[in-house]
Amino acid sequence: MMLKSFILIFLLFIVNLFPQAERTTKGAVNGYAWLTMDDPALMYSTSKENYLSSILDRFRITKEKHPEIASLSCKEDINKLSTDSKLNAISLNDVVLEMNNFYSVEDNLIIPIIFAYCYTIKKIAGATIEELSYYREEVLLFCYE
Repeated sequence: MMLKSFILIFLLFIVNLFPQAERTTKGAVNGYAWLTMDDPALMYSTSKENYLSSILDRFRITKEKHPEIASLSCKEDINKLSTDSKLNAISLNDVVLEMNNFYSVEDNLIIPIIFAYCYTIKKIAGATIEELSYYREEVLLFCYE
């Protein structure tokens, strides 16, 4: 019994010794949560695609009434893609790959998924490198406020 108690206390100590990445920023799930969405043990895991699909449904149903501030949204970019007929040519898998690239930069992991999605939409819609960089910096400022 004493050994089991010691092992339990030791395990609790070890778990708390290493900091855990916070999976939310200002109440919204961020890149740390994104990285854990797909279970590598499942061959056909589609957690990321399902999450993005829910974002698209929310955009459609609520007309983009979500908690982030209006200046960081991507409504205009989505409308631009819709009018250019590019939206139908974009698959969720394409967006997932772009967002995986976005979150491959460690500094971006604190950014909520909705903003990474908007960054990706802006990129697909043709935003310049400077515009994307500015958007990312604005989002980071929002995250650290």
